[in-house]
Amino acid sequence: MSATATMLRFVKSAGVSLLLLSAFFHMADSYPNYPSNIPCDECSLKKNDLFSRDLPIYQCMGCCFSRAYPTPFNVKNIMVSPKNFTLEATCCVAKDSYEVSLKNINVRNHTGCYCGTCMYHKI
Repeated sequence: MSATATMLRFVKSAGVSLLLLSAFFHMADSYPNYPSNIPCDECSLKKNDLFSRDLPIYQCMGCCFSRAYPTPFNVKNIMVSPKNFTLEATCCVAKDSYEVSLKNINVRNHTGCYCGTCMYHKI
């Protein structure tokens, strides 16, 4: 009786482990595998088709550079949490913009773009 119960527990735990492993492989396989050399347009103003129904709305879209390089030793010594690599990135951001109201939704209409400091928390 004891050996049967132990074997049943082993089969259940193996089944749960296989199910979790299968789910993990499914998620990993469905993750997009984009090549690193995807062509990307230069940072510029482009018409936003989603909001451009009543009047044209332009938004900054495109790619800017990003790079990683080894952190210099003298800089690493003064870092609060030292890191071996330093990342530097710029994003396509608006020089100027003004607010437009479209059916009770406020949208920023950009008037110029440049590659500048990334601010992910701003919309």
